Parts: sequence; C-alpha cells; structure tokens
Amino acid sequence: MSHIFDHFVTEESVTVTFSSSLENIDRTCDEVGGFLKQGFKEMEEHFFAIKLVMREALTNAVRHGNRLDPGKRVNFFLEIDQARSIRMVIEDQGDGFDWQRARQRPPNEDDDHGRGLVIMTAYFSSCGYNRKGNRLILEKRLSPLI
Repeated sequence: MSHIFDHFVTEESVTVTFSSSLENIDRTCDEVGGFLKQGFKEMEEHFFAIKLVMREALTNAVRHGNRLDPGKRVNFFLEIDQARSIRMVIEDQGDGFDWQRARQRPPNEDDDHGRGLVIMTAYFSSCGYNRKGNRLILEKRLSPLI
C-alpha cells in the first residue's frame, strides 16, 4: 500500500491529496501554514480561523469519512482570490453523512465530538456539503483592503 502525499501550490491556491492518516493532516496544515505566511501576511488575523477550521475538516474526513483507512484519499483545496475571499474544499472517499440532520442537532456539551459544524460556521461565512455528504465547501469573505 502506497503512502500518498501530493501537493501543488500556485500564487493563489494550494492543493493536497493524501492517504488517510493523522500524520498527513499535520503535513497538510504545515504546507498551508507556509503558503499563508509566504504570500498573505496581510491576512494574518485570519490564520487562526483558517487553520482551526482546516484541521477540524481534515480530521473529520480522515477519521469519520475514510475511517482511518490509509488506502483511501483525502483531497484538499484552498484558494484565496482577488475578491478577498477564502475558499476551502475537502473531499473524502467515505460514504458521506446526513449533514442536514447533523446541522439541526445541537452538540451535546458532554460529547467529545459533534462540534465541527458549529466551529466551521462560527469562523467561515458559508459551510455546505454535496448531496452525499463527503465533500465540504467552505467560504470566508473578508473585508476589502483599504
């Protein structure tokens, strides 16, 4: 079984495809952190939110979507466009989940899981899934530069 970690970086985006492992979540976060620091220092106030939401979404994809199966891949895409928005897409190869039902159910304070949607919607402007529930699309609109 091959261990996959492929990444491609442009001036405005970073794409990573990796086999499902917790170590690859760390590698992806490091890759994106470097991308942000190198090209988007003026957005430093948003780095915490981006990294927090990215880690939450990647962890969900690896643990819940692909069930830690290293034979399954996660695709990650982050783009920062000139219109001052951040777009993130995370897709796993799992069966998906009923995100509409999950969105209606408030998290239980005593649970050690189930807060991902709350975190993502708190820090990003929009948070949606494909019908199957295995592709997450996040967008964060930023105030224009003055």
